[in-house]
Amino acid sequence: MPKKTVREMNVWERLRYSLGAHIFHAVIIFALLLSAAAIGFGFFLYSSSVSRDYRSRTWLLSKTGVHVVDLEAAKKEAEKVLESYDRLQKEGREPDQAYLDDCALIQDETFEKIRTRLREVQEENGAVAAYIAALDLQGSRMIFIADSDASDSFCPPGSFDDMKADEIDALANGAKPGMLDTLFHTPVMPSVISRMPKYGYRCTAGTKIFEIGSYPVMVFFDTDMNRAAYASRLFLIQYMVLLAVVAFLLASVMVWHMKRTVVNPINELADAARAYSLDKANGESTGKHFEALNIRTGDEIENLCFTMKDMENDLADYIRDLTRVTAEKERIHTELSLAGKIQESMIPSIYPAFPDMPEFDLYATMDPAKEIGGDFYDFFLLDEDHLALVTADVSDKGIPAALMMMSTKILLQNVTKLERYSPAAVLEVVNREICSNNKTEMFVTVWLGILEISTGKLRAASAGHEYPALQQDGGDFTLYKDKHGFILGGLEDACYRDYEIVLKPGDALFEYTDGVTEAADSEEELFGTDRMLRALNLDPNAEAGRILQNVKQEIERFTGDTMQSDDLTMLCLRYKGKNAGSEDAI
Repeated sequence: MPKKTVREMNVWERLRYSLGAHIFHAVIIFALLLSAAAIGFGFFLYSSSVSRDYRSRTWLLSKTGVHVVDLEAAKKEAEKVLESYDRLQKEGREPDQAYLDDCALIQDETFEKIRTRLREVQEENGAVAAYIAALDLQGSRMIFIADSDASDSFCPPGSFDDMKADEIDALANGAKPGMLDTLFHTPVMPSVISRMPKYGYRCTAGTKIFEIGSYPVMVFFDTDMNRAAYASRLFLIQYMVLLAVVAFLLASVMVWHMKRTVVNPINELADAARAYSLDKANGESTGKHFEALNIRTGDEIENLCFTMKDMENDLADYIRDLTRVTAEKERIHTELSLAGKIQESMIPSIYPAFPDMPEFDLYATMDPAKEIGGDFYDFFLLDEDHLALVTADVSDKGIPAALMMMSTKILLQNVTKLERYSPAAVLEVVNREICSNNKTEMFVTVWLGILEISTGKLRAASAGHEYPALQQDGGDFTLYKDKHGFILGGLEDACYRDYEIVLKPGDALFEYTDGVTEAADSEEELFGTDRMLRALNLDPNAEAGRILQNVKQEIERFTGDTMQSDDLTMLCLRYKGKNAGSEDAI
Protein backbone atom coordinates (compact mmCIF):
# COMPACT_ATOMS: atom_id res chain seq x y z
CA MET A 1 0.00 0.00 0.00
CA PRO A 2 1.34 3.48 -0.86
CA LYS A 3 2.19 5.80 2.04
CA LYS A 4 0.88 8.85 0.15
CA THR A 5 -2.63 9.57 -1.01
CA VAL A 6 -3.18 9.80 -4.75
CA ARG A 7 -3.43 13.58 -4.49
CA GLU A 8 0.00 13.76 -2.84
CA MET A 9 1.77 11.65 -5.51
CA ASN A 10 3.81 12.97 -8.41
CA VAL A 11 3.29 11.86 -12.02
CA TRP A 12 5.60 8.82 -11.82
CA GLU A 13 4.12 7.65 -8.52
CA ARG A 14 0.61 7.92 -9.92
CA LEU A 15 1.69 5.92 -12.96
CA ARG A 16 3.23 3.26 -10.71
CA TYR A 17 0.09 2.87 -8.59
CA SER A 18 -2.38 3.45 -11.42
CA LEU A 19 -5.16 1.02 -12.22
CA GLY A 20 -3.44 0.22 -15.52
CA ALA A 21 -0.24 -0.74 -13.66
CA HIS A 22 -2.23 -2.94 -11.27
CA ILE A 23 -3.95 -4.63 -14.20
CA PHE A 24 -0.61 -5.15 -15.97
CA HIS A 25 0.97 -6.67 -12.86
CA ALA A 26 -2.05 -8.89 -12.26
CA VAL A 27 -2.07 -10.13 -15.85
CA ILE A 28 1.69 -10.74 -15.80
CA ILE A 29 1.44 -12.70 -12.55
CA PHE A 30 -1.51 -14.68 -13.89
CA ALA A 31 0.30 -15.34 -17.18
CA LEU A 32 3.47 -16.41 -15.36
CA LEU A 33 1.54 -18.77 -13.11
CA LEU A 34 -0.29 -20.16 -16.12
CA SER A 35 3.02 -20.47 -17.97
CA ALA A 36 4.66 -22.20 -15.03
CA ALA A 37 1.80 -24.69 -14.92
CA ALA A 38 2.03 -25.19 -18.70
CA ILE A 39 5.82 -25.59 -18.53
CA GLY A 40 5.59 -28.07 -15.71
CA PHE A 41 2.88 -30.13 -17.38
CA GLY A 42 4.50 -29.90 -20.83
CA PHE A 43 7.92 -30.86 -19.54
CA PHE A 44 6.37 -33.71 -17.60
CA LEU A 45 4.66 -35.03 -20.74
CA TYR A 46 7.82 -34.60 -22.83
CA SER A 47 10.18 -36.21 -20.34
CA SER A 48 7.67 -39.01 -19.62
CA SER A 49 7.34 -39.70 -23.34
CA VAL A 50 11.11 -39.76 -23.88
CA SER A 51 11.61 -41.95 -20.81
CA ARG A 52 8.89 -44.34 -22.00
CA ASP A 53 10.48 -44.60 -25.46
CA TYR A 54 13.95 -45.31 -24.03
CA ARG A 55 12.67 -47.89 -21.59
CA SER A 56 10.70 -49.65 -24.32
CA ARG A 57 13.63 -49.62 -26.74
CA THR A 58 16.10 -50.85 -24.14
CA TRP A 59 13.71 -53.57 -23.01
CA LEU A 60 13.28 -54.77 -26.60
CA LEU A 61 17.08 -54.92 -26.94
CA SER A 62 17.25 -57.13 -23.86
CA LYS A 63 14.64 -59.43 -25.40
CA THR A 64 16.72 -59.59 -28.59
CA GLY A 65 19.77 -60.47 -26.53
CA VAL A 66 17.91 -63.46 -25.08
CA HIS A 67 17.53 -64.94 -28.58
CA VAL A 68 21.19 -64.59 -29.58
CA VAL A 69 22.70 -66.04 -26.40
CA ASP A 70 23.34 -69.74 -25.85
CA LEU A 71 21.13 -70.10 -22.76
CA GLU A 72 22.50 -73.50 -21.72
CA ALA A 73 26.07 -72.21 -21.85
CA ALA A 74 25.06 -69.02 -20.03
CA LYS A 75 23.37 -71.06 -17.32
CA LYS A 76 26.52 -73.13 -16.69
CA GLU A 77 28.60 -69.95 -16.48
CA ALA A 78 26.09 -68.39 -14.05
CA GLU A 79 25.97 -71.44 -11.80
CA LYS A 80 29.77 -71.37 -11.37
CA VAL A 81 29.76 -67.64 -10.44
CA LEU A 82 26.79 -67.87 -8.08
CA GLU A 83 28.29 -70.92 -6.36
CA SER A 84 31.39 -68.87 -5.49
CA TYR A 85 29.19 -65.88 -4.47
CA ASP A 86 27.05 -68.07 -2.20
CA ARG A 87 30.15 -69.46 -0.54
CA LEU A 88 31.46 -65.96 0.03
CA GLN A 89 28.17 -64.94 1.61
CA LYS A 90 28.03 -67.98 3.91
CA GLU A 91 31.58 -67.40 5.09
CA GLY A 92 30.76 -63.78 5.76
CA ARG A 93 33.76 -62.58 3.83
CA GLU A 94 34.08 -59.41 1.87
CA PRO A 95 34.87 -59.84 -1.87
CA ASP A 96 38.60 -60.45 -2.24
CA GLN A 97 41.06 -61.43 -4.97
CA ALA A 98 40.64 -65.13 -4.24
CA TYR A 99 36.90 -64.83 -4.84
CA LEU A 100 37.45 -62.95 -8.12
CA ASP A 101 40.12 -65.47 -9.25
CA ASP A 102 37.73 -68.27 -8.54
CA CYS A 103 34.99 -66.59 -10.62
CA ALA A 104 37.44 -65.79 -13.42
CA LEU A 105 37.82 -69.53 -14.18
CA ILE A 106 34.63 -69.35 -16.24
CA GLN A 107 36.30 -67.13 -18.83
CA ASP A 108 36.67 -69.85 -21.46
CA GLU A 109 35.79 -70.11 -25.12
CA THR A 110 32.05 -70.39 -24.34
CA PHE A 111 32.24 -67.26 -22.21
CA GLU A 112 33.83 -65.31 -25.07
CA LYS A 113 31.16 -66.48 -27.50
CA ILE A 114 28.47 -65.14 -25.20
CA ARG A 115 30.26 -61.81 -24.91
CA THR A 116 30.74 -61.62 -28.68
CA ARG A 117 27.05 -62.19 -29.42
CA LEU A 118 26.03 -59.58 -26.88
CA ARG A 119 28.53 -57.06 -28.28
CA GLU A 120 27.21 -57.58 -31.83
CA VAL A 121 23.66 -56.74 -30.75
CA GLN A 122 24.98 -53.81 -28.71
CA GLU A 123 26.91 -52.29 -31.61
CA GLU A 124 24.17 -52.87 -34.17
CA ASN A 125 21.58 -51.08 -32.00
CA GLY A 126 23.70 -48.28 -30.52
CA ALA A 127 23.55 -49.50 -26.91
CA VAL A 128 26.35 -48.57 -24.53
CA ALA A 129 26.46 -51.86 -22.60
CA ALA A 130 25.19 -55.46 -22.80
CA TYR A 131 25.68 -58.07 -20.10
CA ILE A 132 24.28 -61.01 -18.26
CA ALA A 133 23.86 -60.53 -14.51
CA ALA A 134 22.16 -62.12 -11.52
CA LEU A 135 20.15 -60.12 -8.96
CA ASP A 136 20.66 -60.56 -5.22
CA LEU A 137 17.23 -59.44 -4.04
CA GLN A 138 18.16 -59.65 -0.36
CA GLY A 139 21.47 -57.83 -0.64
CA SER A 140 20.32 -55.36 -3.36
CA ARG A 141 23.21 -56.27 -5.66
CA MET A 142 23.72 -56.92 -9.34
CA ILE A 143 26.30 -59.79 -9.81
CA PHE A 144 27.93 -59.75 -13.26
CA ILE A 145 28.19 -63.05 -15.20
CA ALA A 146 29.25 -61.97 -18.69
CA ASP A 147 29.98 -58.39 -19.83
CA SER A 148 30.31 -57.52 -23.55
CA ASP A 149 32.55 -54.54 -22.84
CA ALA A 150 36.06 -54.94 -24.24
CA SER A 151 37.48 -51.76 -22.68
CA ASP A 152 38.76 -50.92 -19.22
CA SER A 153 35.15 -50.74 -18.04
CA PHE A 154 34.82 -54.49 -18.39
CA CYS A 155 33.11 -56.04 -15.35
CA PRO A 156 34.71 -59.49 -14.69
CA PRO A 157 32.56 -62.43 -13.62
CA GLY A 158 31.64 -62.26 -9.94
CA SER A 159 32.03 -58.48 -9.61
CA PHE A 160 28.89 -56.68 -8.49
CA ASP A 161 27.30 -53.27 -8.10
CA ASP A 162 25.33 -52.22 -5.01
CA MET A 163 21.94 -50.84 -5.98
CA LYS A 164 18.93 -49.29 -4.34
CA ALA A 165 16.20 -51.62 -3.18
CA ASP A 166 13.57 -49.98 -5.45
CA GLU A 167 15.89 -50.32 -8.46
CA ILE A 168 16.48 -54.03 -7.77
CA ASP A 169 12.70 -54.48 -7.36
CA ALA A 170 12.01 -52.62 -10.63
CA LEU A 171 14.50 -54.81 -12.56
CA ALA A 172 13.24 -58.05 -11.01
CA ASN A 173 9.50 -57.42 -11.01
CA GLY A 174 8.99 -54.53 -13.38
CA ALA A 175 8.89 -50.80 -12.78
CA LYS A 176 5.71 -49.13 -11.55
CA PRO A 177 3.79 -47.83 -14.58
CA GLY A 178 3.75 -44.07 -15.11
CA MET A 179 0.81 -41.94 -16.27
CA LEU A 180 1.61 -42.47 -19.96
CA ASP A 181 2.17 -46.21 -19.39
CA THR A 182 -1.32 -46.44 -17.93
CA LEU A 183 -2.80 -44.21 -20.64
CA PHE A 184 -1.29 -46.26 -23.51
CA HIS A 185 -1.61 -49.63 -21.72
CA THR A 186 2.14 -50.18 -21.87
CA PRO A 187 3.12 -53.56 -20.38
CA VAL A 188 5.14 -53.60 -17.18
CA MET A 189 8.81 -53.24 -18.10
CA PRO A 190 11.76 -54.32 -15.91
CA SER A 191 13.74 -51.13 -16.37
CA VAL A 192 15.22 -48.20 -14.48
CA ILE A 193 16.61 -44.79 -15.42
CA SER A 194 19.48 -43.62 -13.25
CA ARG A 195 22.20 -41.02 -13.19
CA MET A 196 25.68 -42.44 -12.78
CA PRO A 197 28.55 -40.18 -11.70
CA LYS A 198 30.84 -41.66 -14.37
CA TYR A 199 28.45 -42.14 -17.29
CA GLY A 200 25.62 -39.69 -16.68
CA TYR A 201 22.04 -40.64 -17.49
CA ARG A 202 21.44 -44.26 -18.52
CA CYS A 203 18.43 -46.47 -19.08
CA THR A 204 18.82 -50.07 -17.94
CA ALA A 205 16.35 -52.83 -18.90
CA GLY A 206 16.51 -56.61 -18.67
CA THR A 207 14.78 -59.85 -19.57
CA LYS A 208 14.95 -62.85 -17.26
CA ILE A 209 16.37 -65.98 -18.87
CA PHE A 210 16.33 -68.37 -15.90
CA GLU A 211 16.56 -68.48 -12.11
CA ILE A 212 19.26 -70.15 -10.04
CA GLY A 213 18.18 -70.63 -6.48
CA SER A 214 16.92 -67.25 -5.28
CA TYR A 215 18.87 -65.36 -7.92
CA PRO A 216 17.04 -64.32 -11.12
CA VAL A 217 19.52 -64.21 -14.02
CA MET A 218 18.76 -61.64 -16.73
CA VAL A 219 20.13 -60.24 -19.98
CA PHE A 220 20.62 -56.47 -19.54
CA PHE A 221 21.18 -53.64 -22.00
CA ASP A 222 22.10 -50.02 -21.19
CA THR A 223 21.29 -47.10 -23.48
CA ASP A 224 22.76 -43.62 -23.23
CA MET A 225 20.23 -40.92 -22.23
CA ASN A 226 22.62 -37.96 -21.96
CA ARG A 227 21.57 -36.62 -25.33
CA ALA A 228 17.91 -36.99 -24.35
CA ALA A 229 18.59 -35.17 -21.06
CA TYR A 230 20.32 -32.36 -22.95
CA ALA A 231 17.40 -32.20 -25.40
CA SER A 232 14.98 -32.05 -22.46
CA ARG A 233 16.85 -29.14 -20.89
CA LEU A 234 16.97 -27.35 -24.23
CA PHE A 235 13.26 -27.97 -24.70
CA LEU A 236 12.55 -26.62 -21.23
CA ILE A 237 14.53 -23.42 -21.85
CA GLN A 238 12.96 -22.82 -25.26
CA TYR A 239 9.50 -23.54 -23.86
CA MET A 240 10.04 -21.10 -20.96
CA VAL A 241 11.27 -18.32 -23.27
CA LEU A 242 8.38 -18.86 -25.66
CA LEU A 243 5.79 -18.82 -22.90
CA ALA A 244 7.37 -15.72 -21.31
CA VAL A 245 7.15 -13.88 -24.64
CA VAL A 246 3.56 -15.04 -25.14
CA ALA A 247 2.69 -14.01 -21.54
CA PHE A 248 4.18 -10.54 -22.03
CA LEU A 249 2.35 -10.06 -25.34
CA LEU A 250 -0.87 -11.34 -23.80
CA ALA A 251 -0.47 -8.99 -20.82
CA SER A 252 0.22 -6.04 -23.12
CA VAL A 253 -2.87 -6.76 -25.22
CA MET A 254 -5.05 -7.22 -22.15
CA VAL A 255 -3.74 -4.04 -20.53
CA TRP A 256 -4.36 -2.09 -23.74
CA HIS A 257 -7.89 -3.49 -23.87
CA MET A 258 -8.53 -2.81 -20.18
CA LYS A 259 -7.23 0.75 -20.47
CA ARG A 260 -9.49 1.40 -23.44
CA THR A 261 -12.59 -0.17 -21.90
CA VAL A 262 -12.10 0.38 -18.14
CA VAL A 263 -9.25 2.67 -17.08
CA ASN A 264 -9.81 5.52 -19.54
CA PRO A 265 -13.59 5.72 -18.91
CA ILE A 266 -12.96 5.70 -15.14
CA ASN A 267 -10.40 8.50 -15.55
CA GLU A 268 -12.93 10.49 -17.57
CA LEU A 269 -15.47 10.04 -14.77
CA ALA A 270 -12.86 11.07 -12.18
CA ASP A 271 -11.90 14.18 -14.20
CA ALA A 272 -15.56 15.15 -14.54
CA ALA A 273 -16.08 14.67 -10.79
CA ARG A 274 -12.98 16.78 -10.04
CA ALA A 275 -14.19 19.55 -12.34
CA TYR A 276 -17.60 19.38 -10.67
CA SER A 277 -16.01 19.74 -7.21
CA LEU A 278 -13.89 22.70 -8.33
CA ASP A 279 -16.91 24.46 -9.80
CA LYS A 280 -18.84 23.89 -6.58
CA ALA A 281 -15.93 25.25 -4.55
CA ASN A 282 -15.90 28.35 -6.77
CA GLY A 283 -19.66 28.78 -6.46
CA GLU A 284 -20.39 27.76 -10.04
CA SER A 285 -23.05 25.23 -11.05
CA THR A 286 -23.36 24.40 -14.75
CA GLY A 287 -24.61 20.83 -14.30
CA LYS A 288 -22.89 19.70 -17.53
CA HIS A 289 -19.73 17.95 -16.35
CA PHE A 290 -21.02 14.39 -16.72
CA GLU A 291 -23.46 15.33 -19.46
CA ALA A 292 -20.53 16.06 -21.79
CA LEU A 293 -19.03 12.56 -21.43
CA ASN A 294 -19.41 10.14 -24.33
CA ILE A 295 -18.68 6.76 -22.74
CA ARG A 296 -19.95 3.85 -24.82
CA THR A 297 -18.55 0.70 -23.25
CA GLY A 298 -21.87 -1.12 -23.10
CA ASP A 299 -21.23 -2.33 -19.55
CA GLU A 300 -21.50 -1.23 -15.91
CA ILE A 301 -19.16 1.72 -16.49
CA GLU A 302 -21.49 3.18 -19.11
CA ASN A 303 -24.36 2.61 -16.69
CA LEU A 304 -22.34 4.39 -13.99
CA CYS A 305 -21.85 7.33 -16.37
CA PHE A 306 -25.60 7.62 -16.93
CA THR A 307 -26.14 7.37 -13.16
CA MET A 308 -23.63 10.18 -12.56
CA LYS A 309 -25.39 12.32 -15.17
CA ASP A 310 -28.72 11.78 -13.43
CA MET A 311 -27.10 12.43 -10.05
CA GLU A 312 -25.59 15.70 -11.30
CA ASN A 313 -28.96 16.89 -12.55
CA ASP A 314 -30.66 15.79 -9.34
CA LEU A 315 -27.98 17.54 -7.26
CA ALA A 316 -28.48 20.74 -9.20
CA ASP A 317 -32.22 20.56 -8.48
CA TYR A 318 -31.52 19.61 -4.87
CA ILE A 319 -29.14 22.54 -4.37
CA ARG A 320 -31.71 24.95 -5.78
CA ASP A 321 -34.35 23.51 -3.47
CA LEU A 322 -31.91 23.46 -0.56
CA THR A 323 -31.02 27.10 -1.14
CA ARG A 324 -34.70 28.01 -1.12
CA VAL A 325 -35.42 25.86 1.95
CA THR A 326 -32.35 27.22 3.77
CA ALA A 327 -33.45 30.75 3.12
CA GLU A 328 -36.92 29.83 4.37
CA LYS A 329 -35.43 28.17 7.48
CA GLU A 330 -33.31 31.24 8.15
CA ARG A 331 -36.41 33.38 7.89
CA ILE A 332 -38.36 31.05 10.19
CA HIS A 333 -35.42 30.90 12.64
CA THR A 334 -35.26 34.68 12.69
CA GLU A 335 -38.97 34.91 13.28
CA LEU A 336 -38.84 32.25 15.99
CA SER A 337 -35.96 34.05 17.66
CA LEU A 338 -37.93 37.27 17.57
CA ALA A 339 -41.01 35.44 18.89
CA GLY A 340 -38.89 34.00 21.69
CA LYS A 341 -37.69 37.47 22.65
CA ILE A 342 -41.27 38.74 22.60
CA GLN A 343 -42.30 35.81 24.79
CA GLU A 344 -39.45 36.49 27.22
CA SER A 345 -40.48 40.12 27.40
CA MET A 346 -44.02 39.14 28.41
CA ILE A 347 -43.00 37.29 31.57
CA PRO A 348 -41.30 38.97 34.53
CA SER A 349 -37.52 38.62 34.37
CA ILE A 350 -36.08 41.44 36.53
CA TYR A 351 -35.00 40.54 40.07
CA PRO A 352 -35.54 41.39 42.80
CA ALA A 353 -39.10 41.55 41.47
CA PHE A 354 -40.43 43.98 44.09
CA PRO A 355 -37.44 45.60 45.73
CA ASP A 356 -39.66 47.84 47.92
CA MET A 357 -41.43 44.84 49.47
CA PRO A 358 -39.17 42.98 51.90
CA GLU A 359 -42.09 40.85 53.11
CA PHE A 360 -41.28 38.12 50.56
CA ASP A 361 -38.49 36.81 48.31
CA LEU A 362 -39.66 35.76 44.84
CA TYR A 363 -37.80 34.15 41.93
CA ALA A 364 -38.92 32.28 38.79
CA THR A 365 -37.31 30.79 35.66
CA MET A 366 -38.55 29.37 32.36
CA ASP A 367 -36.24 27.35 30.01
CA PRO A 368 -38.08 26.40 26.80
CA ALA A 369 -37.25 23.08 25.05
CA LYS A 370 -37.44 24.88 21.66
CA GLU A 371 -36.99 28.46 20.54
CA ILE A 372 -40.28 29.33 22.16
CA GLY A 373 -42.21 27.40 24.77
CA GLY A 374 -45.70 26.67 26.01
CA ASP A 375 -44.98 27.04 29.75
CA PHE A 376 -45.19 30.35 31.52
CA TYR A 377 -45.18 31.88 34.94
CA ASP A 378 -46.42 35.27 36.10
CA PHE A 379 -46.63 37.36 39.23
CA PHE A 380 -48.18 40.80 39.71
CA LEU A 381 -49.64 42.96 42.47
CA LEU A 382 -53.41 43.36 42.70
CA ASP A 383 -52.97 46.07 45.29
CA GLU A 384 -50.44 46.90 47.98
CA ASP A 385 -51.39 43.84 50.04
CA HIS A 386 -52.18 41.16 47.45
CA LEU A 387 -49.75 39.35 45.13
CA ALA A 388 -50.95 37.04 42.31
CA LEU A 389 -48.78 34.02 41.41
CA VAL A 390 -49.26 31.88 38.26
CA THR A 391 -47.60 28.80 36.76
CA ALA A 392 -49.10 27.22 33.63
CA ASP A 393 -48.35 24.59 31.02
CA VAL A 394 -49.90 24.51 27.52
CA SER A 395 -50.45 21.04 26.02
CA ASP A 396 -48.32 21.61 22.89
CA LYS A 397 -44.93 23.05 21.89
CA GLY A 398 -43.68 25.62 19.44
CA ILE A 399 -45.58 28.53 17.89
CA PRO A 400 -49.14 27.20 18.53
CA ALA A 401 -48.33 26.67 22.21
CA ALA A 402 -46.66 30.10 22.42
CA LEU A 403 -49.76 31.81 20.98
CA MET A 404 -51.96 29.88 23.39
CA MET A 405 -49.61 30.74 26.23
CA MET A 406 -49.72 34.48 25.52
CA SER A 407 -53.51 34.61 25.17
CA THR A 408 -53.96 32.56 28.38
CA LYS A 409 -51.49 34.76 30.26
CA ILE A 410 -53.32 37.92 29.24
CA LEU A 411 -56.67 36.42 30.13
CA LEU A 412 -55.44 35.24 33.54
CA GLN A 413 -53.93 38.61 34.38
CA ASN A 414 -56.92 40.64 33.26
CA VAL A 415 -59.54 38.39 34.84
CA THR A 416 -57.55 38.13 38.09
CA LYS A 417 -57.50 41.91 38.39
CA LEU A 418 -61.29 41.93 37.87
CA GLU A 419 -62.23 39.02 40.11
CA ARG A 420 -59.71 40.23 42.66
CA TYR A 421 -59.40 37.58 45.34
CA SER A 422 -60.96 34.26 44.17
CA PRO A 423 -58.57 32.10 42.07
CA ALA A 424 -61.38 29.56 41.43
CA ALA A 425 -63.62 32.26 39.94
CA VAL A 426 -60.74 33.45 37.76
CA LEU A 427 -60.14 29.93 36.41
CA GLU A 428 -63.85 29.46 35.63
CA VAL A 429 -64.02 32.69 33.61
CA VAL A 430 -60.77 31.98 31.75
CA ASN A 431 -61.86 28.37 31.03
CA ARG A 432 -65.12 29.59 29.44
CA GLU A 433 -63.25 32.08 27.28
CA ILE A 434 -60.81 29.41 26.05
CA CYS A 435 -63.54 26.83 25.37
CA SER A 436 -65.63 29.34 23.44
CA ASN A 437 -63.19 29.35 20.50
CA ASN A 438 -60.80 26.41 20.97
CA LYS A 439 -60.65 25.03 17.41
CA THR A 440 -57.19 23.56 17.98
CA GLU A 441 -58.48 21.65 21.03
CA MET A 442 -55.44 22.68 23.06
CA PHE A 443 -55.65 22.83 26.85
CA VAL A 444 -53.76 24.45 29.70
CA THR A 445 -52.91 23.34 33.24
CA VAL A 446 -52.78 26.28 35.65
CA TRP A 447 -51.98 26.90 39.29
CA LEU A 448 -53.14 30.32 40.48
CA GLY A 449 -52.49 31.68 43.94
CA ILE A 450 -53.24 35.06 45.59
CA LEU A 451 -51.08 35.93 48.62
CA GLU A 452 -52.30 38.36 51.27
CA ILE A 453 -48.91 39.88 52.05
CA SER A 454 -49.73 41.25 55.48
CA THR A 455 -51.08 37.98 56.93
CA GLY A 456 -49.36 35.27 54.80
CA LYS A 457 -52.72 33.78 53.77
CA LEU A 458 -52.45 32.15 50.34
CA ARG A 459 -55.69 31.37 48.51
CA ALA A 460 -55.14 29.12 45.50
CA ALA A 461 -56.87 26.94 42.89
CA SER A 462 -55.52 24.33 40.48
CA ALA A 463 -56.67 23.43 36.98
CA GLY A 464 -55.05 20.02 36.63
CA HIS A 465 -51.61 21.36 37.54
CA GLU A 466 -48.73 19.74 39.48
CA TYR A 467 -48.88 19.59 43.28
CA PRO A 468 -46.97 22.47 44.90
CA ALA A 469 -44.16 21.83 47.39
CA LEU A 470 -44.24 23.60 50.78
CA GLN A 471 -41.61 24.22 53.40
CA GLN A 472 -43.08 25.15 56.77
CA ASP A 473 -41.77 25.74 60.26
CA GLY A 474 -38.14 25.47 59.16
CA GLY A 475 -38.55 21.86 58.03
CA ASP A 476 -38.06 20.21 54.65
CA PHE A 477 -40.06 20.71 51.47
CA THR A 478 -42.96 18.29 51.10
CA LEU A 479 -45.71 17.93 48.50
CA TYR A 480 -48.95 19.68 49.24
CA LYS A 481 -51.69 17.61 47.59
CA ASP A 482 -54.17 20.33 46.78
CA LYS A 483 -57.65 20.06 45.27
CA HIS A 484 -57.35 19.62 41.52
CA GLY A 485 -59.86 20.98 39.08
CA PHE A 486 -60.18 20.10 35.39
CA ILE A 487 -57.79 21.53 32.82
CA LEU A 488 -58.59 24.85 31.11
CA GLY A 489 -60.03 24.37 27.60
CA GLY A 490 -61.45 20.91 28.31
CA LEU A 491 -65.02 21.44 29.58
CA GLU A 492 -66.80 24.76 29.30
CA ASP A 493 -68.86 24.26 32.50
CA ALA A 494 -65.94 23.00 34.64
CA CYS A 495 -65.98 24.19 38.26
CA TYR A 496 -62.98 24.99 40.44
CA ARG A 497 -62.54 25.29 44.21
CA ASP A 498 -60.37 27.57 46.29
CA TYR A 499 -58.19 26.31 49.10
CA GLU A 500 -56.16 28.27 51.64
CA ILE A 501 -52.64 27.93 53.05
CA VAL A 502 -51.28 30.14 55.81
CA LEU A 503 -47.61 30.93 55.38
CA LYS A 504 -45.58 31.89 58.41
CA PRO A 505 -42.40 33.94 58.22
CA GLY A 506 -39.66 31.68 56.86
CA ASP A 507 -42.07 29.36 55.01
CA ALA A 508 -41.59 28.78 51.29
CA LEU A 509 -43.70 27.70 48.31
CA PHE A 510 -42.27 25.96 45.20
CA GLU A 511 -44.37 25.74 42.02
CA TYR A 512 -43.30 24.06 38.75
CA THR A 513 -44.48 22.41 35.52
CA ASP A 514 -44.21 18.74 34.54
CA GLY A 515 -40.97 19.47 32.66
CA VAL A 516 -39.23 19.23 36.08
CA THR A 517 -40.50 15.82 37.17
CA GLU A 518 -40.54 14.33 33.65
CA ALA A 519 -36.96 15.27 32.71
CA ALA A 520 -35.42 12.00 31.42
CA ASP A 521 -31.88 10.60 31.27
CA SER A 522 -30.33 8.52 28.46
CA GLU A 523 -32.11 5.39 29.80
CA GLU A 524 -35.46 7.25 29.66
CA GLU A 525 -35.76 7.19 33.45
CA LEU A 526 -37.69 10.21 34.79
CA PHE A 527 -36.32 12.70 37.33
CA GLY A 528 -39.50 12.27 39.39
CA THR A 529 -40.99 13.92 42.44
CA ASP A 530 -38.66 12.24 44.96
CA ARG A 531 -35.52 13.58 43.28
CA MET A 532 -37.14 17.01 43.03
CA LEU A 533 -37.84 17.05 46.78
CA ARG A 534 -34.26 15.94 47.52
CA ALA A 535 -32.97 18.78 45.35
CA LEU A 536 -35.22 21.27 47.16
CA ASN A 537 -34.00 20.02 50.52
CA LEU A 538 -30.29 20.35 49.70
CA ASP A 539 -30.59 23.79 51.27
CA PRO A 540 -34.27 24.27 52.17
CA ASN A 541 -33.74 27.58 53.98
CA ALA A 542 -31.86 29.25 51.12
CA GLU A 543 -33.09 32.24 49.19
CA ALA A 544 -35.63 31.58 46.42
CA GLY A 545 -33.13 32.01 43.59
CA ARG A 546 -30.65 29.60 45.18
CA ILE A 547 -33.37 26.97 45.63
CA LEU A 548 -34.24 27.10 41.91
CA GLN A 549 -30.55 26.90 41.04
CA ASN A 550 -30.14 23.76 43.18
CA VAL A 551 -33.06 22.05 41.43
CA LYS A 552 -31.79 22.96 37.95
CA GLN A 553 -28.28 21.69 38.73
CA GLU A 554 -29.64 18.36 39.96
CA ILE A 555 -31.77 18.00 36.80
CA GLU A 556 -28.75 18.71 34.59
CA ARG A 557 -26.62 16.24 36.53
CA PHE A 558 -29.33 13.58 36.16
CA THR A 559 -30.07 14.08 32.44
CA GLY A 560 -26.41 14.50 31.38
CA ASP A 561 -26.12 14.98 27.63
CA THR A 562 -29.74 13.98 26.98
CA MET A 563 -31.58 16.64 24.99
CA GLN A 564 -34.25 18.57 26.93
CA SER A 565 -37.66 17.36 25.75
CA ASP A 566 -40.03 19.67 27.63
CA ASP A 567 -40.19 23.24 28.89
CA LEU A 568 -38.74 23.69 32.37
CA THR A 569 -40.58 26.26 34.50
CA MET A 570 -40.12 26.87 38.24
CA LEU A 571 -41.30 29.53 40.73
CA CYS A 572 -40.30 29.89 44.37
CA LEU A 573 -41.75 32.28 47.00
CA ARG A 574 -40.27 32.63 50.48
CA TYR A 575 -42.55 34.52 52.83
CA LYS A 576 -40.76 36.73 55.40
CA GLY A 577 -43.68 38.53 57.05
CA LYS A 578 -44.69 42.17 57.44
CA ASN A 579 -41.89 42.94 59.92
CA ALA A 580 -39.11 41.63 57.67
CA GLY A 581 -37.97 45.11 56.65
CA SER A 582 -37.61 46.45 60.19
CA GLU A 583 -35.75 43.32 61.35
CA ASP A 584 -33.29 43.64 58.49
CA ALA A 585 -32.72 47.26 59.41
CA ILE A 586 -31.96 46.29 63.02
